[in-house]
Amino acid sequence: MSADLSVRNPTAAQQRAADALLRCLGGTTVLLRLPTYAVAGSDGEQLGESTPTYEDIPLSPAVFRRVRPELRDGKVNRYELLISASSIQTQLGLLQLASTDQLFAMAAGVFVDGELMLIEAAAEAEAFGRPYMYRLILRGPQSITL
Repeated sequence: MSADLSVRNPTAAQQRAADALLRCLGGTTVLLRLPTYAVAGSDGEQLGESTPTYEDIPLSPAVFRRVRPELRDGKVNRYELLISASSIQTQLGLLQLASTDQLFAMAAGVFVDGELMLIEAAAEAEAFGRPYMYRLILRGPQSITL
């Protein structure tokens, strides 16, 4: 029986490799739609008349693909979005959020090629205890053809 008992220092090598692979696979930029905070003191806000506003945050590199096509009529298509962890980590710092769960929970959806899709699930791929890529399952309109 053998075991690897060597000490491994986590580096950003896995993130750089994932970024390079995502770019090679046709990496694109997607927009994560987040609601903006309400402005305190405005008359419309106090009366509940203000319209919601959103901020679109670019994330790249990302790879978008269809998950198994649904065979039943009337079902919404599902898609997979692979996003670089370095891009997500940058946005967490700028938005002062503690985790990606918070980021994806507050998101109204993801714009891919001009279509807004809802986030159904999110998972991270990690190596040496550090994430290098995020996988989102999106529910999208049937109008997108791949």
